[in-house]
Amino acid sequence: MGEIPSVDNMISTLIIKPADGSTIEAKKKFRIDTITDNLISGFFSDPVKEYYVKPQQLKNGKILGHSHIIVQKLDDNRRKPLNPKVFAFFKGLDQPAKNGILGVDINDGLPAGDYRICTIVSSFTHQPVIMPIAQRGAQDDCIRIKVRN
Repeated sequence: MGEIPSVDNMISTLIIKPADGSTIEAKKKFRIDTITDNLISGFFSDPVKEYYVKPQQLKNGKILGHSHIIVQKLDDNRRKPLNPKVFAFFKGLDQPAKNGILGVDINDGLPAGDYRICTIVSSFTHQPVIMPIAQRGAQDDCIRIKVRN
């Protein structure tokens, strides 16, 4: 498992752009921005060569790692979990944060529909971050948006 942060250095992420519940224009470029506390970002191994091969590492008590953005289209059945193998967009945010912000442009936008946007915060070799206690807030965030013509 590796090094585990203290309760004062637990990961917490918020998607800050677009806003939850936003309506955006179909097939038009937009940006997704996130902010994460207690992550030293920019630590991203080659997932083909180093997937889950090293334990979680800390520097000054904070996790060395990176984040991901996943966009999934919601269907009409909102009581059935989405297939984790199906997504409209996936991107590892492997660069160091700029002013605390990690983000990505969706250059071609998305087709019309309803979508869920989520983060996955990971340590250097892609395993989910490990927190020191179970009773805590989530380390990842999800929002829902509408995309309309």
